[in-house]
Amino acid sequence: MHLNIIKIQKFYNRLLIVLLSSAIFLLANQENEFNFEFFQNGNYYSFRGTFHVKADPDCLLRVIFDYEHISQYTAGAKSTELLRQGIDCYEIAYTYRKFLIFENKSTWRRTLNRKEQKVIFEMMSSQNNLPLMPQLLSSSGYYQIKSESESYRVDYFQSGKLKDGFLKDRYYAQAKKDAIKFLKEFKQYIETTCC
Repeated sequence: MHLNIIKIQKFYNRLLIVLLSSAIFLLANQENEFNFEFFQNGNYYSFRGTFHVKADPDCLLRVIFDYEHISQYTAGAKSTELLRQGIDCYEIAYTYRKFLIFENKSTWRRTLNRKEQKVIFEMMSSQNNLPLMPQLLSSSGYYQIKSESESYRVDYFQSGKLKDGFLKDRYYAQAKKDAIKFLKEFKQYIETTCC
């Protein structure tokens, strides 16, 4: 009887090791899928994300810059609207809605730097429908494509400044979740479109 209990215990220990090893392996693969960092210091925040894809660099640049693609991979936006368009620059308006009652409308300038394979974005205005909602005072960042051995690395960076407010910490927690979700959806859209 005692021998059977020891055998059963060994079996469960081995099973536990296999399950834990599988979970660690899966988590490692998810982390290798893309890397990200979110920093917050007082009223300032920044988000940096990086992932690798095997894709045509011209297609990557089109997906990152062209308005038609942006409206596809910014699924979190209630609406997007092209306001003005130049040769390698345009202005776009986004409307986001959170928790059914909070709404933000913001206008951004996007500029393409072909030589550096970079798209730079800068917030021009931001307006909330309710004063309770934290106000984004400034924000800017970029997407950049860099060649690496057999693939391309896509870097995404955004930083901003938030006005002091009642829901500031809640805003940062949600911003981090939204940024990670965006990066996953953005990578999937690129793989579907360019690979």
